[in-house]
Amino acid sequence: MLEADGGQSAALIHIPGMKSRSDALKTANIKWLVMLAVFDAAVVLFFVAPELVSASTMAILRASSTAVLPVAVLLLTGALSHDAKARLVNWRIANPLPGGRVFSEYAPADARIDIKALTKNVGALPTDPGEQNAKWYKLHRLVGTDPAVAQAHKLYLMYRDIAGMSLLLIPLVPAALWYAGAPLASRWIAGGLFAVQYVVCAISARHSGTRFVCNVLAVHSTTRVKTNPVQR
Repeated sequence: MLEADGGQSAALIHIPGMKSRSDALKTANIKWLVMLAVFDAAVVLFFVAPELVSASTMAILRASSTAVLPVAVLLLTGALSHDAKARLVNWRIANPLPGGRVFSEYAPADARIDIKALTKNVGALPTDPGEQNAKWYKLHRLVGTDPAVAQAHKLYLMYRDIAGMSLLLIPLVPAALWYAGAPLASRWIAGGLFAVQYVVCAISARHSGTRFVCNVLAVHSTTRVKTNPVQR
């Protein structure tokens, strides 16, 4: 349950499983990933390889946006593990998850978070990256349904998946254009477009991830959160 600093109880909160919550957020993001895939395909066809465009090709593209592309997007984003995607957006090999630096780096720099109040509400704050992420994860389980936390989580997953998808497309699209007979300049332009898209989305994912982990601590710094002992 939620308790204010004075110890007064509020209503019990439901704490769904982390896996189902993340899956729901990813499902909600699929339409944006598909829309981006359609846009990317249109850019490649119209601006990179106009000689490949035909009425039948565009008709297939429009039809695939509702049938084939969602599957293709899931395959591309599912080809990378969670840690691999975190490394791609945070550009760190060891401890790439944003929760690994939340107490030592992000929280002290966030004006919304009172470190003394946070320590009072959740206990000692670890400094080891692995311990930081583990403790943050437990805290996230308690407030994952908070609107600000859920929205930041959704944005982080969306940008992270787009970045991962974009990185995979950097070699795949030029290779497909080469196979289709597109000129060398078109292949370089396509690779460059997806490289820019990857960098922009990786930076956006990094900022969204920082906001996400800090939103969790912002809640805990103002409210003492306790689980309902009868919940599983």
